[in-house]
Amino acid sequence: MKFYAHTAEDANGKRLPKAAWQLLKVHLRQVAELAKGFASVMALETEASLAGFLHDLGKYAERFQARLDDNSIHGINHWTAGARKAAELKAALVDYVIDGHHTGLPAAGDLRQSLLKMADPLLAREHTGCAESVAELMDRLVADGAELPSPAARPEEDSFASALRTRMLFSCLVDADFLDTEKHFDPEAAAQRAVPPLQPGRALGLLQAALAAMPSDGPVNQLRRQLLADCLGASEKSPGLFTLSAPTGSGKTLASLAFALRHIAHHNAALPPNGPRRWCRVIVVIPYTSIIEQTARVFRELFEKEFGRDYVLEHHSAVAPREREEDGGRDAEEERLRRARLAAENWASPLIVTTSVEFFESLFAHKPSDCRKLHNVARSVVLFDEVQTLPARLVPSLLSAVRLLTQEPYGVTAVFMTATQPAFASAKAALPYGWQPLEISSNPGAMAETMRRTRIELPRQDERLSLLAVAAKLGEHPQALCVVNTTAHAREIFRLLPMENRFHLSARLCPAHRQETLKLIRERLAGSQPCRLVSTQLIEAGVDVDFPIAFRALGPLDSIIQTAGRCNREGRHAEPCPVVVFRPEDSTTPPGAYRIAAAKTEEFLKRHPDAQERLHQPGFYARYFAELYSLVGRDSAEADPVFAASKAFDFPKAAAECRLVGDDTRSVLVKWRDGEELIAKLRREKHLSPEDWRRVQRFSVNLYMSEFLDAQGKIKQYIVEAIEGVWFWNSKYDDDFGACHPEGDDFCP
Repeated sequence: MKFYAHTAEDANGKRLPKAAWQLLKVHLRQVAELAKGFASVMALETEASLAGFLHDLGKYAERFQARLDDNSIHGINHWTAGARKAAELKAALVDYVIDGHHTGLPAAGDLRQSLLKMADPLLAREHTGCAESVAELMDRLVADGAELPSPAARPEEDSFASALRTRMLFSCLVDADFLDTEKHFDPEAAAQRAVPPLQPGRALGLLQAALAAMPSDGPVNQLRRQLLADCLGASEKSPGLFTLSAPTGSGKTLASLAFALRHIAHHNAALPPNGPRRWCRVIVVIPYTSIIEQTARVFRELFEKEFGRDYVLEHHSAVAPREREEDGGRDAEEERLRRARLAAENWASPLIVTTSVEFFESLFAHKPSDCRKLHNVARSVVLFDEVQTLPARLVPSLLSAVRLLTQEPYGVTAVFMTATQPAFASAKAALPYGWQPLEISSNPGAMAETMRRTRIELPRQDERLSLLAVAAKLGEHPQALCVVNTTAHAREIFRLLPMENRFHLSARLCPAHRQETLKLIRERLAGSQPCRLVSTQLIEAGVDVDFPIAFRALGPLDSIIQTAGRCNREGRHAEPCPVVVFRPEDSTTPPGAYRIAAAKTEEFLKRHPDAQERLHQPGFYARYFAELYSLVGRDSAEADPVFAASKAFDFPKAAAECRLVGDDTRSVLVKWRDGEELIAKLRREKHLSPEDWRRVQRFSVNLYMSEFLDAQGKIKQYIVEAIEGVWFWNSKYDDDFGACHPEGDDFCP
């Protein structure tokens, strides 16, 4: 009897004869080979190969084969038999990987129960829906010519490290399974997955040529050259954990990329040309989509002409279709989008720009689609930007995972970059694998001193300003930035400003609207035209605006420093420009960690009367972070719910707990530009194309659940369900304030 893994259909969906179906032995062998290749960079090739051969062992059951001919047959579990066999072979962790390759990595207790059922013929039949025992299925596998590898016993390691190894092995299997299945069902898509190699030497040459063409005069550009020299000099150091402490505007984005490319070129030169342990990828991890978009745009301008469109992958939920080229048209754009979607599934591209959420939540995910990419993190250089934004409550699990990745067998080099380097070392008690990075900058203190382009003016003790007074101070300057802690304050100050040349930014504007507003603001700043901007904290991290003066409501210390990075950013003014910190009469701040950090800042500054002269020094805010982590961090790794769940091998719980952004928000589509068209299409057709779903992210706002439920209430009904689970804002969308209410002056959802 021939056993099959998959059927086959023609272009019209008609079932083809069995001669076109994929033989099960072919599928198992090809998945085993693919998984083995992926795992070879992590010295997990034997386990991955075994998982490949056993993952579909249950498909040798006669009822499964009958199901291929009869779609009415349901209720077949074709994976637990392979997991049971892996457990019998004492192949550590392979049973988890096989059992979860369709439904997700299980919790330890659930897997144990499943494997126990397989030992009882009656329970096994009920559990799998098939009559054959594991031994009978194995006889058919062996008769099909399979020779199972025998994984060697591994040295003992702690359970958190084992959980990470399980996810990496899981990634190898599920990506191999997806790719081989896709090759059978959709060979056209499989052919589109070819991506160019990194070619670090050539890429570094292009980058250095672009940097050499930039202006070199003035102290700011001299410091940028010094930082680049530091990065190139440090690139020959051994792979591992690094920090890069550099002020805003110092050029760390491109300097760090130069480090990554030179680091890979140098260390690969010492390896066999076609060996599996070579570094072949750079991953840039950034907290906010606005920074990702501008970073990806810079990278594409550098490399796309030389290496093609597939060289840079921009992966985040709000990624926008790029403008169609004149000679490409819609077909070319749709093909590019399809290729980008394929690359995003498993991060096969050589240069990836993604979010902190995507990176870290994938590291602790348990679903196959989320974990596919993980094996491509091994043997890569990962550049983490704006690392001060990592939530303190998850520091033990997030940093412990990164620390493990920088060790063998994963071989990752990680660089943590920011102007305000968090004092992660102060959390040593909660970091069981240690935290001793090497600093790349030769003298971060001196660089901060020389790059001091602003002077931060702190308020006198107990001095408070009304919002009217703040607006009056803003009105005294043709170009000024004001950053506040709440949407309500931003909205009120904006309304108190003269109507001409005023701008407002908050999370109530959808991403596409914010991007358009920022473009207009940059144009006015570059043209020396009047421009007064009032914004919430979303302006602070990496948004490249350059104001001659800034005002900042008293809040977390690192937020104040980040606001200063939007003032005299390019050093166009010879004297340091003022960043005026004020204490609003209404001192309301967002709840949770933000409020704790704001209170700590107030107390910390009171204890340091010389703070105004020391705020630019990295060591000063490192002390602040050390004290902050004592309040909002974890005393031990086990107190971190993600760490604890991972140690317990409860993969679903670890995934649920690892949320960098609170899950107490709800996304709502708004009627702004394309958003109105998308809402109408949803209501009319009840579905959207994949490209349209990506556009939805750019025309949506996130509301806290309390706001969402209030606006959804029977009386207001400002939120309407377009289709199940997809909501839209049915009230006013203002050109200045975004999603708001129309009644009187109430512009707060």
